Amino acid sequence: MISLRDKLKMVSTSSNVKKEEPAKPEREPLFMEESRVPLEMFDGIERVTLEEIRACEPAFTGNRWDLSELLFLDTETTGLSGGAGTLAFEIGTGFFEQGDFHVRQYVIRDYSQEREMLEAISALYKMHPTVITFNGKTFDLPLIESRCIMNGLRISFAACPQLDLLHICRRVFKLRLGRCNLSTLEQAVLGTEREDDLPGALVPQRFFDYLRTGEFALIRDVLRHNYDDVCSMPKLVAKVAAAFRAPETLVHPEDIYGVGRTLMRGGHVQEARQCYRILGRTTMAGSARMRLAESYKKERDWAETEKVCESMIREGQNGSWPYIELSKYYEHHVRDYEKADQMALRALNMMLNALPISEGAEHDKQQAELEGLYKRIRRIRKKSERQEQNGVL
Repeated sequence: MISLRDKLKMVSTSSNVKKEEPAKPEREPLFMEESRVPLEMFDGIERVTLEEIRACEPAFTGNRWDLSELLFLDTETTGLSGGAGTLAFEIGTGFFEQGDFHVRQYVIRDYSQEREMLEAISALYKMHPTVITFNGKTFDLPLIESRCIMNGLRISFAACPQLDLLHICRRVFKLRLGRCNLSTLEQAVLGTEREDDLPGALVPQRFFDYLRTGEFALIRDVLRHNYDDVCSMPKLVAKVAAAFRAPETLVHPEDIYGVGRTLMRGGHVQEARQCYRILGRTTMAGSARMRLAESYKKERDWAETEKVCESMIREGQNGSWPYIELSKYYEHHVRDYEKADQMALRALNMMLNALPISEGAEHDKQQAELEGLYKRIRRIRKKSERQEQNGVL
């Protein structure tokens, strides 16, 4: 029979034996997926030159344009409005290497992997220092910079050349398209359309659902959406560069006008004027001739200014505007006050006929323009009287 002392020893011995803890599941690594797309899928990206990039984006600071240095970047975030609580849970990148376009996508499986993903992006940025985005200047890049700071990292996109395609596409295509979001540009400019695409507004919730359930299949639609975004950017670069290379090949006059306006802002005056001349027999002819006249007037080329204004009058374009410009020309440069008065009166007649019946903002604006025109006519006639008096004397 076991004594009490032996029983106590047995209990003491069993209590000192350490119980084996269940093994913790291994932490899944940062997700990274890479795909390759043949260079020929990007419709002439290899033909793009630095001069064409500077023409479509006068603010571009790069001194070279090399495919191997380009980094296309797009983020998918936990919020669409930015703010301190917003982070990028997926970052898609694209770069040219060994004759192909590589699409490399990163996804964090939990918040602790954010630093690792940002370090990977920083390493890519060092190898491909020209960053190309779509609305990245105001959203993606500032977000990545702020998240790097919060993770004890340093990255500054301002130190290297940037190209934001949203601003470029707005200048060229907004007059025709109105909205210049990426899906609209894909349909109207690239001639492609996505199938079963996940709307951007649903992207944040997909990530939160993934964190809750652990089902990575929820992220697959996000990756496909991001993949299309990354691949569309080099295609847009090629299209826009081609538009500035040969604007006469563009089908839509509104796009040619957008190219001309961008060239003029960038100081490419002769190229811009050529765009405006191309539009001479299109629906944009009136606006193009007005821009053309303004460019000659800015250079004080009064003979060409007069010629363009007269062509507008012959074609019945731009209402009273060419008459007023010719009135200014005859008054201040030719000092032919009779012609200046005639042009001002014709402008007055057109403005009175076009005056809105009902009152409102437009009515008030035209009334103010009429007052200015009346003042001009009185001044011209006083100058004419003085000229006649001096002639008599």
